[in-house]
Amino acid sequence: MNLFNFEEYVDEVILERGWVYLHLAQKDLQDITAYIAETLKAPKAAMDLIDALDNSIKWLQEYPYSCKLYRAIESIETEYRIMTIKNYLVFYVVTEHEVEIHRIIYAKMDGSC
Repeated sequence: MNLFNFEEYVDEVILERGWVYLHLAQKDLQDITAYIAETLKAPKAAMDLIDALDNSIKWLQEYPYSCKLYRAIESIETEYRIMTIKNYLVFYVVTEHEVEIHRIIYAKMDGSC
């Protein structure tokens, strides 16, 4: 698949599920899947990552406080939580009515919930 198709697919998954991805997180996911599919020539791995994210975020809708809090070096207003999915850290915020995905960042480290 080319970049355009992955961008469309990511947009469709986000829109169809009704998850709240901030623009930056949506761009993170588009960039990550394009890199995996095109640069690494592994479109199936990109699709698998999207599926893993989708399943994990479904789980977050039921158990939003299950992952650990992000401990910033400096004080921040927002209470971020971190979920590890494969080699990626998903930073999210729990609001009164929903879970907002703020960033998806590559990280080869143990940040498990």
